[in-house]
Amino acid sequence: SSGINAEWPLRPGSCEGLRDADVFSKSDPICVLYSLDGNRKREIGRTERIDDNLNPKFQKQITVDYHFEEVQRLAFYLFDIDDKNNDVSKADFLGKCECTLGQIVSSSNFKRPLDYQGRNYGSISIQAQEQGGMQKSVKLTLKGVKLDKKDWFGKSDPFLEFHRQLLDGSYALAHRTEYIKNTLNPRWKPMKINTRRLCDNNPDTVIKVQCHDWDSDGTHDLIGEFYTTLAELEQIRPGKTFEVENPKKKEKSTDCDSALIPLL
Repeated sequence: SSGINAEWPLRPGSCEGLRDADVFSKSDPICVLYSLDGNRKREIGRTERIDDNLNPKFQKQITVDYHFEEVQRLAFYLFDIDDKNNDVSKADFLGKCECTLGQIVSSSNFKRPLDYQGRNYGSISIQAQEQGGMQKSVKLTLKGVKLDKKDWFGKSDPFLEFHRQLLDGSYALAHRTEYIKNTLNPRWKPMKINTRRLCDNNPDTVIKVQCHDWDSDGTHDLIGEFYTTLAELEQIRPGKTFEVENPKKKEKSTDCDSALIPLL
């Protein structure tokens, strides 16, 4: 019997301490998910590539069919991709994590070390979220006002990340915007974010919104952050602003002019 099936989006949400396979820069990691059957492996899907980053946060989800009565073995492979076609056969291997789908599904935040040639080298965190139920989205357009200047020879290159709070109190990336070059007053493209991915359709789940200054070497600087909920986002009224504060600077300055303003 194949059992009851469900679709589970998996997100290799983040990796830490990856091996650096590039000589003059950092690795450009991509995560490829395989199903394992004996000695054979079949690709299920892959994330986006993130340039010059040994601690990447992936945004893309990979959907896996879950057969409840079967043990489904999976392998997450990390590669350093230098080929413009993302050809992993030409890539440097960074590490892997083998597990079962059941282990991921039963954990609120699955984290394991990466195996590189028989030893631990970095780690990977994976989140699972069952499909189904109510499918809706929140639409949002934001602009920044007087954001903090982070670049020496220009203004910041800001982008936003939305993180949902997990049961263990940690946060998982749900959405990332484009970055806008050389401005302290950016206006991002209108966003349409699936609320199941953003907060599991719970209007009171804490959502952390971070504003970063994009850097080509992957060392993005935190400009500031604020916390909100779906309930608050759905009740935005004219004149609403979100103050953007950097936690490391709170004790240095009490008046923060940096803000994100919703455009209705």
